Amino acid sequence: MHAPLISIAVPIYNTARYLPAALDSLLAQDYPHWEGLLWDDGSSDGSGQIAAAYAARDARFRVLGEGCNRGNPAALAAALTQARGGFLGVLDSDDILEPIALSSMHAFLRAHPQLGMAYSQYVEINENGALLGPGTRCNTPYSARQLLVHFMTYQFRLIRRDAYLAVGGFNPMAAYAEDYDLCLRLSETCSIGHLPQPLYRYRIRHGSISQSSRLRQVQASYAAAQRALQRRGLDRSHVLSLGLRVRHQFRPKPATAAPETASVFGAGDPETEQCLRQSPPFDAATASPTRNWAEQVEERYRAFVADAHHRGLDARYDCALEIDSWHVLQSNRPFGGIRGLP
Repeated sequence: MHAPLISIAVPIYNTARYLPAALDSLLAQDYPHWEGLLWDDGSSDGSGQIAAAYAARDARFRVLGEGCNRGNPAALAAALTQARGGFLGVLDSDDILEPIALSSMHAFLRAHPQLGMAYSQYVEINENGALLGPGTRCNTPYSARQLLVHFMTYQFRLIRRDAYLAVGGFNPMAAYAEDYDLCLRLSETCSIGHLPQPLYRYRIRHGSISQSSRLRQVQASYAAAQRALQRRGLDRSHVLSLGLRVRHQFRPKPATAAPETASVFGAGDPETEQCLRQSPPFDAATASPTRNWAEQVEERYRAFVADAHHRGLDARYDCALEIDSWHVLQSNRPFGGIRGLP
């Protein structure tokens, strides 16, 4: 009996520095029955040539793409239409799979045939590959309802092909939250299991998500959860709210910061502290309820950046916008109410 083929989509866009480590991690798998779907999404840094070199070296790699930038969700959706395997997964082109990732996840799904998808633990690494520590998203126990407020079904995920096709696959319109959107839809149609074993190295890259992209990510994730709430009919009895905590920060420029102060974020500098006080970030408690919150976040941040420039601080520091977000699911029935009454 032949071992099932596992199809791994690798969306690639200007990650030449990290791509060889990602593809080497596929070559190092102790489960040899895989194919790597390398979708070059219009890279301009030589990533496409790296992908082609790996495909020439090992026929299990296939280079796909049209030479134009379609965006990550469209790239993933297109790549997986070319999949031949019965199990599907994604490896981001700047991340790394542990050598036992595919064998462990395949064995877990084979032992639990009722599952349509399984996900593992992950660890975080820095730009140079050094271990930062265990990822925390998966610490929250999975349930389809809890997934509305916490994205715990993180990397590494392996999905049965029929489960993936049943929900229509990646939604190209769900940019910035395509993984979360897919997991929400899968949670509504199949069982999902967790293998509590770290099988994926998730790379934390300085500046990998721009300030505007982070805002769109928060908005897209909230919109995906809202759509799920409506699909499940819970919008008639529950309200999903978005919580935000926004911070402005100064980060010493690498060329000017001493190693021991590179992570202080301007602490102890009277000029930066005055700028932070006079250009405060968005605060939901004082925000205008009639204006879009994201526009207000950006407006406050632009004022902060302008103030930093006026003070000449941008010669020594990079400005940064930190956003923490969370979803809150609450019943819209009055406390102590009885089901069936208004």
